Amino acid sequence: MICIRADANEKIGTGHVMRCMAIADAMKQCGQQVCFLIADKEGSRLLKNRNQQYLVLDTDYTALEEELPVLRRIFREKRPDFLLVDSYYATPEYFREIRKDVPTGLLDDGVLTGYPVDVLINYNIFASDALYRAAGETGTKYLLGPGYVPLRKEFTEVDYTVREKAERVLITTGGSDQYNLGTKLLKRALAGPNMADLRYTVISGAYNTHLNELQELANRHENVRVCSNVGNMSELMRESDLAVSAGGSTMYELSAAGVPVICFSFVDNQERIVRGFAERGLVDFAGNYLAQGEAMTEEIVYHLDRLAADWQLRKSYSQKLRKLVDGQGALRIARELCEFRK
Repeated sequence: MICIRADANEKIGTGHVMRCMAIADAMKQCGQQVCFLIADKEGSRLLKNRNQQYLVLDTDYTALEEELPVLRRIFREKRPDFLLVDSYYATPEYFREIRKDVPTGLLDDGVLTGYPVDVLINYNIFASDALYRAAGETGTKYLLGPGYVPLRKEFTEVDYTVREKAERVLITTGGSDQYNLGTKLLKRALAGPNMADLRYTVISGAYNTHLNELQELANRHENVRVCSNVGNMSELMRESDLAVSAGGSTMYELSAAGVPVICFSFVDNQERIVRGFAERGLVDFAGNYLAQGEAMTEEIVYHLDRLAADWQLRKSYSQKLRKLVDGQGALRIARELCEFRK
């Protein structure tokens, strides 16, 4: 059995659990049982909806070292072969203690060094061997770069066509959208002279507290659709001509689908991702909301107008993005973790 330690809630969104569910599905393909360990019940609905086994620890998701006694009891009962951790609150000491009982892995979105783990996974576009080796732990196996992006099976070989006339725009701002960017972007786009007639699909994450405001906009505009609790993301991407997306796992889903992207960031850990895409000439980059505020929405509308009018540029972006991500990352991770099976 593989245990996965991840959380989801209004503050941290759904990304940790979502990408781990892709790994869990791939693990099951390899014949492994998987059990999620979550701090509280807030993450349970995502797991229930996808029939994933889980245990609630009844702990503080920001204080992982305090949960060690609970984990030890679970390890004695479940006897897992491996523990994969996806949390920004895991410390080196946390792993040192856990590793006494079970081999461990870490999903890293930055460049964390000095973490005593058996496997470290960083699938981001900026991840490279050179960033880790100088201060890396001996005995750690590194799985680095977009070849290890853990996407759901629906993102394998997506059939996508870059249509000459751009009509449909997908807007996605993360699982919680604490700054209500979905509503702000949509209002600004609908006010633009060339943007008002486009058709917009806005993805509302599971913990978006602004869903009612988005829905009110959709009720007033026939060309606006709001989707929540989405189970067919690849289908929504496939029907879109352009996407506006925050940095994060969605960027890699859009890459696998081949959808031309205008990206932005609003938290620090997204900045290296979106800049990595922009520096490789894969996307249009509109900036950082925390640094630019409402000026960023103006940038997004500018790029929307530019890309909607340029079929050749959209085709070029689509081709390059699809070369970056092939949708097999979760299976590659699963095969590596299966090596720890007792």
